[in-house]
Amino acid sequence: MPSSGRRGEDVLQARPVPPRTIACRLGLALALLLVLLDHRRVNCLMSNSVDDWMSSSAVRCNGVPGLTKEQRELCHRNPDVTVAAIKGLQMAISECQHQFMWHRWNCSSLTTSSVTQHSSVMLQRGYRETGFVYAISSAGVAHSVARACSMGRLLSCGCDPSSYTSRATRSGASGAGGTQWKWGGCSHNLEYGMDFSKQFLDAREVAGDIQSTVNLHNNQAGRNAVASNMQVRCKCHGMSGSCELKTCWKVVPDFRIVGRTLKNRFRNAVPVAQSNFGNVTPLTRLRGFRRGRNRPERNQRGQRKHRNSAAAVAMGNGAGLQPGGGNGARRGGGGGGGKGRKTKNLAGQLFFFQKSPNFCERDPHADIAGTSGRRCNRPSAGGDGCASLCCGRGYNVIRQRRTERCACKFHWCCFVECQNCTVEEWITVCK
Repeated sequence: MPSSGRRGEDVLQARPVPPRTIACRLGLALALLLVLLDHRRVNCLMSNSVDDWMSSSAVRCNGVPGLTKEQRELCHRNPDVTVAAIKGLQMAISECQHQFMWHRWNCSSLTTSSVTQHSSVMLQRGYRETGFVYAISSAGVAHSVARACSMGRLLSCGCDPSSYTSRATRSGASGAGGTQWKWGGCSHNLEYGMDFSKQFLDAREVAGDIQSTVNLHNNQAGRNAVASNMQVRCKCHGMSGSCELKTCWKVVPDFRIVGRTLKNRFRNAVPVAQSNFGNVTPLTRLRGFRRGRNRPERNQRGQRKHRNSAAAVAMGNGAGLQPGGGNGARRGGGGGGGKGRKTKNLAGQLFFFQKSPNFCERDPHADIAGTSGRRCNRPSAGGDGCASLCCGRGYNVIRQRRTERCACKFHWCCFVECQNCTVEEWITVCK
């Protein structure tokens, strides 16, 4: 029988790790950690998530192209709010492309990959399309910042405090059977969003000419489109789902609603002209802006009609029309509106001062992509039809083949399995 000492000799003893090996392993681990951190920083720079941008030092105001000196200073003071504003600009361009996808001008010259769009030639003109871009951009900044405030993403703002300090509990009218309700929750801070949108975008307009004044007015019209579509959401409280008491808060509307509102105002945009006194006055008829014969006597009557409500667009301060400026004319019929005629609320209308081109032919110098190669709807008689969209050049009928997912099945648990199906269709494309 072997002795206990002999068994101890047979046991393998652990060898001590040399210090050089420990240092090598720590160096590899540290290098791997640095690579992962650098990879995350790059992802944050390229990410579309506001959370990723705010969780790192990716907000570099000096690296954002197209910002003015005032905008850079504002960015340095509020870098997190500037990120939310940039996301709002990208959302606005996406909505612009959706609203005009079947128009000759489809907002294609403005891309969501570019932070600022003011280098575009289109935004240096006075077209009604230019007015829409300024309005939707201003609305996008106000919308995005207001939501970011209520979600706790920004350090300089939070929920809208006016909902709780200025309004008491209400009852009776808001629900069936006299359901009581009160302001609560976290209302979107639209006031802060509109203020930052004004500081961030209106800072570019300092020239004091007709273009700057019209741009300032359209910026405010875009913000008014968000404010006029604010929604109230409520949550019921009570036993077994009964709505004995409701807590309500205000939220900004879905941005698609804002886009549709501004699209309607784009169709009814008001032409303006600069007077010798430095004011911008809306015209009811202006040569070249509308179809039909130009009648100077009707122009004079239209100018007298809008004199009281429109002469307040001062060139010196670029203030534009204040909200509610047209309400007084609507109620009192002032400004020579005539019997039973209502004057437009010009504070919410879009202004333009140049006739738009037809956008048919490609012109890189004017930032016009043209309609050649665009898909059109052959049987349609509207703006998306081939007769209108192709500008009389005709169209080609081509066969398009695409692959899409089909026959999807859900498997427990938990994934979806799909097949790839090839779909062929005939489409019409403008020549």
